[in-house]
Amino acid sequence: MTQETTIQPASPIPQPQTVKRRAADWVLFLAGAILIIAGMLKAYDLLRGAVTTEYFFHCTEVLMELAAGVWFISSIAAYYALRGGALLFTIFLAVSLHRAWQGQINCGCFGPVPMNPWITATMDGIFLLMLLAVIPAQEKTAPAERWRTILSALLGLGILCGIMGGAYYLKPGMLHANGTLTGGHGVVFMQPPAWYAKRFPLAHYVPGSTAMMHGKWLAVIYFHTCPVCQHAIAGISRRLEAHPDHHVALIQLPPYGPLPKGIINAHMLQLKASDAHIWRPPFLPVLVDLHNGVVTRVRSYIPGAWYGF
Repeated sequence: MTQETTIQPASPIPQPQTVKRRAADWVLFLAGAILIIAGMLKAYDLLRGAVTTEYFFHCTEVLMELAAGVWFISSIAAYYALRGGALLFTIFLAVSLHRAWQGQINCGCFGPVPMNPWITATMDGIFLLMLLAVIPAQEKTAPAERWRTILSALLGLGILCGIMGGAYYLKPGMLHANGTLTGGHGVVFMQPPAWYAKRFPLAHYVPGSTAMMHGKWLAVIYFHTCPVCQHAIAGISRRLEAHPDHHVALIQLPPYGPLPKGIINAHMLQLKASDAHIWRPPFLPVLVDLHNGVVTRVRSYIPGAWYGF
């Protein structure tokens, strides 16, 4: 009696093209993930009002990154996605290198998260090399995996809901003359001329401003990068040397930073408005005269004329 033996077929050895296809899928997934992260962080900066220039350009950049990120994760038309990704990261690499060459310390590629341009250039270069390495020689018609298609659809829906919710939550607020603040989880607008004969409303949001509530004060509301503000502070500082009995408070709006050396008088009180909000006055600097905490005059500064005490 003979015993038959069954020979199990050996496991198929992955073909090089299959391995390359899988590598391409995961490279696209990682590239899409980093694009979505960067796009969402930039969108946060836009919604909270941190971007004040070239608004249309930044909006276009955010939409492009989010759309490309969802597309790459879906792996639909991977042949074209890989080429589009290579082109996109080539542009990113050029921008990062340009900013690094200029000596900038923050690329701005990740919104509120500071990142040195040399680091982002390295990341862009790595992604570019990975994309170039897995691009097939000819178009492949393999369908995208279902789980990736579902994931990309959920991501797109989540991004849309997140932007709509963020736009509602971070809608601009207003600092009213009575000191109340409505809205303003992001930008807060103010109307200094309406403060006349009212208690200084910004004092509620300036730590250490108690001293300004007694006696006569000149409050200077400024941004440290504003050249007109620097000119005004330098002029007030020079005149304060002859009138040390006058009280001057410098109220810096965020983002904080140092003023040029030598323009601040030692008798000036230096304060900072709360960085929980992004303050947007209608003009800068804002000069506010106070008497026992009550606003007696509000005006702007005109270089060449004295609008101090």
